[in-house]
Amino acid sequence: MALLMDPAEVPQGRGAERGGLMDPAEVPQLQWADPVSSSPRVYGRKQWRAVCKVLGNDNLLAEILVRLPPNPSSLPRASVVCKRWLGILSDPEFLKRFRKHHRKPPLLGFFEGYANRFAPVMDSPDRITASCFSMPKSSTPYSDHREYMGCRHGLAVLVNKQDRKTFVWDPLTGRQHSVDFPPGLDDAFTGNFCMWRAAVLCADAEDGHVHGDCFLSPFKLVLLCCGGYNTQAFCSVYDSVSGVWGGVFSTAVSRIISLLRPSILVGNALCWLISGGDILVFDLECQSLDVIEKPAFYYVTDGCFQILRMEGGGLGLAVLLDLTIQLWERKSNSDGVVGWVLLKKTIPLEGMFPRRMNSVRIVGYDEDTNVIVLTSMTGNFTLQLDSMQLKHIVKRNNICYDPFYPYTNFYTAGRAVGREGVNLELIVIGPDLLTYYLGRTI
Repeated sequence: MALLMDPAEVPQGRGAERGGLMDPAEVPQLQWADPVSSSPRVYGRKQWRAVCKVLGNDNLLAEILVRLPPNPSSLPRASVVCKRWLGILSDPEFLKRFRKHHRKPPLLGFFEGYANRFAPVMDSPDRITASCFSMPKSSTPYSDHREYMGCRHGLAVLVNKQDRKTFVWDPLTGRQHSVDFPPGLDDAFTGNFCMWRAAVLCADAEDGHVHGDCFLSPFKLVLLCCGGYNTQAFCSVYDSVSGVWGGVFSTAVSRIISLLRPSILVGNALCWLISGGDILVFDLECQSLDVIEKPAFYYVTDGCFQILRMEGGGLGLAVLLDLTIQLWERKSNSDGVVGWVLLKKTIPLEGMFPRRMNSVRIVGYDEDTNVIVLTSMTGNFTLQLDSMQLKHIVKRNNICYDPFYPYTNFYTAGRAVGREGVNLELIVIGPDLLTYYLGRTI
């Protein structure tokens, strides 16, 4: 195997002039004369000399490293190879480029009802545990699982009903924003029974917005309350840029909002499950609050319903009947009337588990990866609805109905990876990396 191009003659491009990464169009197209050997350790002197020249170019090296997998172990392991690699990988501009290149952060796991309980879904060395997170500064917001409202875009939101405050929290750094309840909602329900729900989303749309380090970006906070048995739901939106709450929107609801389901973002709308199966929808663009009724003939418990974000970005619904999941989607008919359509695809759960199950319930869902969480007598499982892949993530001997809140983010901290944990292959796979990343993907 030999380089057909002398790396010393590779043009540096505008990226070298400004000290940053090269634009993809500027990266030279390197070609290899022969396929990569099956053994990464057997290379000739000329091959290694060529590799060293390429790796000696900071711009080319950065273009290789930015294409490492977005798994939590990738950058920490690469950063211990040498100080030069560490300098490149710890550069904020590189990290921004890394997130932009991959766009979609991995699913690290689920917060299990509480802010200080975390169920990882990735295997070692990418397994992230609760000890990797920095808890909110106050113990009050996460002392009760009903106060923890879920995650989105790398941020979590909590509600403290006693202090009438909401908290937007970054689990990786522990930083948090504290926001008082809006006067319009707070005054209306003082002394009355009220169910509070909240949702947070990043409001930065630059470059289609690639989420990561969203705590420094503008965000929107939506606070929802259901007036107990008054059959009314109210909500308001907080904008972090202006620092003020917007108006209060309301609509009639038949029942309270389900405590076991966080919001699902579908297009420009946040959706909550109403106890019994109906869906409360707040359209962020139109600023309207409405209710969508469930398919009429279903009479099952909340643990058998799950709001979905469908492949085309539409609203969907999973209904668990015995050990079969039926899928519904909101679609327009030939007359332009929107309604529920039962999809042909069904998901039979019988035989998928390690042992026979008499009963399972849905306790969580990740809108970005289309993964639901099921609870059973042997613990909790994730089920990828597209690939039908089932994975056992929590083992126990009873059904637990705590809600599972998904957490996706680019985890690049290196505190869990010491020099003893370096993958030695990383030091000697230079030609493999160069062939794959420069010869195939650029």
